[in-house]
Amino acid sequence: MLKYFIFMLTVFGLNGCISTQNLGLDNNLKLENEKKISTFDSCTNFSYISQSTNNKYDKLFIEYINLDNFCKWNGLQRGYFVDLFKSTIKAKSFRLIERIEHNNSEYNTYLIDEKYYVNIIYKYTVFEDLFIIDYAGIYTTEQIQSFDKSYNNLYLDKPRFSSNYSNSLVRMNFLNSYFTRESEGYEN
Repeated sequence: MLKYFIFMLTVFGLNGCISTQNLGLDNNLKLENEKKISTFDSCTNFSYISQSTNNKYDKLFIEYINLDNFCKWNGLQRGYFVDLFKSTIKAKSFRLIERIEHNNSEYNTYLIDEKYYVNIIYKYTVFEDLFIIDYAGIYTTEQIQSFDKSYNNLYLDKPRFSSNYSNSLVRMNFLNSYFTRESEGYEN
């Protein structure tokens, strides 16, 4: 019985150490020409940023964050992401035009400098956050139409914002403290 217990403990321990698959938010997103770059922080597991350029969706930027169980956000995740994006691109104005919420997802359309449109998708679970900058708006439209067949994106034909954004909440956490390890609490 003891040998069986040790064997099972070893199997589960090794499986936990070698698993590199994320819990699920990014598993449905399979893109061509995707360039993934892992991002590291003591509070994150298997987090990354990626950029994809393809014929179907044009240009997408993705940041996936898998927060450790012992860490917490110090504010609102989407707010942090949008603020970092806005400051990185040095936008003079950044206005929310449309927000559609469905399950654990938000689909946002923003007007930048009163002339360019961009979509930002935010998907979340308890410890996972997925941010997608959809420059062309095509992926956002497809996602919304999967649960609302009558949706018509009024901003697809408007001038679209384009950049080579590659900043990361995980990389900038050291400077901005977006998330921190929770205190051990109840110490005597």
